[in-house]
Amino acid sequence: MREQQQPAPPAPASGPAPAPAPFPVVPQVVPNQLSAEAKHLRDFRKYNPTTSDGSLEDSTRAQLWLSSLETIFRYMKCPEDQKVQCVVFMLTDRGTAWWETTERMLGGDVSQITWQQFEESFYAKFFSASLRDAKRQEFLNLEQCDMTVKQYETKFDMLSRFATEMIATEAARADKFVRGLRLDIQGLVRAFRPATHVDALRLAVDLSLQERANSSKVAGRGSTSRQKRKAEQQPILVPQRNFRPGGEFRRFQQKPFEVGEAANGKPLCATCGKHHLGRCLFGTRTCFKCRQEGHTADRCPMRLTGNAQNQGAGAPYQGKVFATNKTEAERASTVVTGTLPVLGHYALVLFDSGSSHSFISSAFVLHARLEVEPLHHVLSVSTPSGECMLSKEKVKACQIEIAGHVIEVTLLILDMLDFDVILGMDWLAANHASIDCSRKEVAFNPHSMASFKFKGEGSRSLPQVISAIKASKQLSQGTWGILASVVDTREVDVSLSSEPVVRDYPDVFPEELPGLPPHREVEFAIELEPGTVPISRAPYRMAPAELKELKV
Repeated sequence: MREQQQPAPPAPASGPAPAPAPFPVVPQVVPNQLSAEAKHLRDFRKYNPTTSDGSLEDSTRAQLWLSSLETIFRYMKCPEDQKVQCVVFMLTDRGTAWWETTERMLGGDVSQITWQQFEESFYAKFFSASLRDAKRQEFLNLEQCDMTVKQYETKFDMLSRFATEMIATEAARADKFVRGLRLDIQGLVRAFRPATHVDALRLAVDLSLQERANSSKVAGRGSTSRQKRKAEQQPILVPQRNFRPGGEFRRFQQKPFEVGEAANGKPLCATCGKHHLGRCLFGTRTCFKCRQEGHTADRCPMRLTGNAQNQGAGAPYQGKVFATNKTEAERASTVVTGTLPVLGHYALVLFDSGSSHSFISSAFVLHARLEVEPLHHVLSVSTPSGECMLSKEKVKACQIEIAGHVIEVTLLILDMLDFDVILGMDWLAANHASIDCSRKEVAFNPHSMASFKFKGEGSRSLPQVISAIKASKQLSQGTWGILASVVDTREVDVSLSSEPVVRDYPDVFPEELPGLPPHREVEFAIELEPGTVPISRAPYRMAPAELKELKV
């Protein structure tokens, strides 16, 4: 306790009394009182920011470090005049030495240095404009190459920060991502037309996983066949004992000899590397099984017939189809399309020499109510998109009419999109048909009738469609835009009798109205109970304490 000073005794009343001296003001120090800078630094440290040692080895690392601090400033709502002091606190080693020099060059007072000045000095030292241009160019030239889709996505996100103006929209970002994919994946992803970057990434990941699964299956089958061939071609070591004259014998020597040579005595061919007799057929268009030209052993009719007899209900047969929709057919120049009657029902037909069998759409079969019968074996059909479809039924006693000639055809039922019927190589070869790609004609030369031709339809190119963003961009650049609207100029006779209700009640809806309806008085009233008073509700009255809180 401090002692209070006693006031001095009053002076004699010889003049006006002097004013009493004021009490001295003693400042009181409040414990734990921090300055504004210390409070902001304390809040900044709560977000666990990382430090920077000012290393120049990785320029991208310095840029990421400063971006992470800017994210913290945005969430903590740090004032502009406090950002520099918070960042300087996180510099260590060479970073501290750089800042001491930069601070002197900028005036020597950290409180007067703006955040923009710090950014310019920091990027000039650790991430110059030339490095940013190099990163931007690296993003422009980014391609997947040998990377996986996940690795490509990670690098795409890292480099996209340096070219934000090029991928300002979601469509532009998705297009740049797709253009960098490998060609085998890029074409399939573009076919789905992804609208966003997330959709493009999901498609690319799914396709890469499917491709990896298919390649592993092929590799497994290939390794098994390679091991089998290696076991067949590996020399066998046979011991041979050479006896000496004195009754002794040396250790046996290993003399290699080939399996084929031991079994059949066939010489080793220098062309194909296998053991066989006679002329080597490797590289010629001659079947190794039946010795006939024009096909290979895997498509030999004798082999297919034998397999059909031995296979029974085993694994499904293999087939392929070149095009199952209009988009794939438009890309190919070796197909012909046309409209032909199939069992009396007109169908859109595709002549496809790349298809191993002839197919008919399941939707067309249901629409035409055609009679079907099961196949003796299941056919597995591979499409250009990589998927496999199964065919288990065929149309019974099917016929197709071409240029006035009725020809029998075996059509297997398959789920197709745009075409009703696909006439494949089995039917074209049986009817000695040849496709003229340039003229879009199919010439038939059957043995049982005269030759005839079928003229296919011209190419129906799909309309060129652009996005609304691209259209607005081209219009802003001065490109001509034409707005066309279709108007039906045919006169349509509209009458009241065309409406079913009017036609059924002619007495209610006459042709001509006799006049306006007569005036009539409508009596309408609501009966109330005796003694009913107007409904009113007193307003909610607040207590004075609540009103005071609202005023505050």
